[in-house]
Amino acid sequence: MDRGTTRFGIVLRRHRSAMAIVAGGVLFLILAGPWLAPHDPHQADILNRLAGPSLTRPLGTDAMGRCLLSRLLHGARLTTGAALLVVIAAAGLGTLVGALSGYFGGVCDRVLMRLTEGVSVIPALALAMVIAGVLGLGLNAVVLALACVHWTDYARLVRNVVMVERSKAYVMAAEALGVPRMTIIRRHLLPNVVVPLLAMGSYSLSWVILAFAGLSFLGLGVEPGAAEWGRMVAEARNHLREYPRLVLVPGLTIMAFVILINLLGDALGDRMRDGRANYLTTRS
Repeated sequence: MDRGTTRFGIVLRRHRSAMAIVAGGVLFLILAGPWLAPHDPHQADILNRLAGPSLTRPLGTDAMGRCLLSRLLHGARLTTGAALLVVIAAAGLGTLVGALSGYFGGVCDRVLMRLTEGVSVIPALALAMVIAGVLGLGLNAVVLALACVHWTDYARLVRNVVMVERSKAYVMAAEALGVPRMTIIRRHLLPNVVVPLLAMGSYSLSWVILAFAGLSFLGLGVEPGAAEWGRMVAEARNHLREYPRLVLVPGLTIMAFVILINLLGDALGDRMRDGRANYLTTRS
């Protein structure tokens, strides 16, 4: 990471207003992208195929004559929406496994953690490719494939938090009063998991976006022709020599988006860790 990017990250960490403005701007582009797009992202115009930037099409057109800017703006919602679905599904499954493992311990902990370790030792993207290949093309298939390999980080995080919290006085007092175990988990332990989960979710979102774009690039993600960043790179690779902008535009968009999410995640994590135990672990 260069000096400019590092300086930008420091600004985001130290100034909440700057972080809020950047996050708000990104959120606005994601939500309002389809309305800001000047053209239909799926409308082909063969007569204007591979056209250069112009006033009506600021980034030019692709091999089918479709507006690149319109496809980028539509792809922002598709890519981030799918990534958020993966993070939510993975966090939900990981929280369930981690809470049961951390609270009950013993045989339950050993069985669930061996299952978690068994999934995590397999390269995540390779396993996602296998699952997506079996399920076939489609947004639902790629979301399910990524969620099936991404829950292990959340399970380990929640287990660590629950193991720390269950030894505290308020949990032991609830157990002494005869409060059911599932009620203790739901009312007393899970609220303490929310903050670490939010911080980890911001870190893992960038990985999911890269994995989603990678699967689409390999032909295992969304259907051909969909306005998705990884698919745009795949469709433009045959024109890399003559028209490099067709690859650079979506590729640089992915890179900038991932870097920005990482910086925002760092800033959010720094604020959430103030005065709290550091339960977070970085993804290898």
